[in-house]
Amino acid sequence: MKWKSESDNDLLKEIYLNYKQYIYLIAIKYLRDESLAEDIVQDTIIVIREKIIKKEIKSCHKLGSLIGYIVRGLCVDLIRKDQKIVYREIFDDEMKVEDTFVSRLIFNDAISKLPEKYRTVFIMRVLKDMTYSQIARDLSLNENVVRKRLERAKKLLKEILVGDSNE
Repeated sequence: MKWKSESDNDLLKEIYLNYKQYIYLIAIKYLRDESLAEDIVQDTIIVIREKIIKKEIKSCHKLGSLIGYIVRGLCVDLIRKDQKIVYREIFDDEMKVEDTFVSRLIFNDAISKLPEKYRTVFIMRVLKDMTYSQIARDLSLNENVVRKRLERAKKLLKEILVGDSNE
């Protein structure tokens, strides 16, 4: 792509058309969620637009590298934000967990150790943000059963995580 003396909007459109698939593929690699990856494409274009307006991008030399750097940063920020929300929601700040990639892996491993009936409810409620009534309907359960399973899942998850940290 050659850097032309186009208007900022034309330049942004050209960058979007040439790099949207590249941005999406990087975002999917990190997030493994199509809708979040699509959001990252839009967020990346917004960041690039701001850099063009501020004249922080002087040429197209290594533009792909800059875009990749921006996308990875946005993905990591989103993962960290999500991780903090999930930890806070589950444990109400009772347990401090480092905000790192390793702790995310430990957390995911702990979730996989839950019995299926608790893991399913936990994932649907906490990670997919479904309501109790939606979960009850999807699993053909009573809402009270869903609430109790989530309560037990959180308790077991906490025991798994605390038990693992003491080993």
